[in-house]
Amino acid sequence: MTQRLKGFPKDARGPAAANCPRGTIRRDPYVRIRMGRRSYVAGACIADQGAPGKGLPSGARGIGALRKGDLRQFGYTNVTELSEGRRHLALAAAVRAYGSLTIWRKLNAVYVYTRRTSPASSAIFKADRDWIAAYYGIKAF
Repeated sequence: MTQRLKGFPKDARGPAAANCPRGTIRRDPYVRIRMGRRSYVAGACIADQGAPGKGLPSGARGIGALRKGDLRQFGYTNVTELSEGRRHLALAAAVRAYGSLTIWRKLNAVYVYTRRTSPASSAIFKADRDWIAAYYGIKAF
């Protein structure tokens, strides 16, 4: 038994599998650790956010993991509440530090990852990504 599951006997973890209604998928149970305390989260049926027939082959990376807070230092945070001008000023500072290609890729990744879960903010990321391409061009330096 792994250290994470210690103290949560198998019979107390609930049924291993269940059929979920249409439009939902099964989320496996897991143990989360918050502020040093472990708590068991039971498996459940959750809304299916994926597009039908889409998905990555097992073991595939996708477009990679995001690094949180890379653009926050330039003031690019809470984008749904920022005006277009403020967002563009923050992105201009980020382009000076990282280059337009890197910023374009970061915005594109966030746009792709939030398309189905948060369409409103995803549209903002897409608009900002397109602004970077139009204003600066997509070049490494």
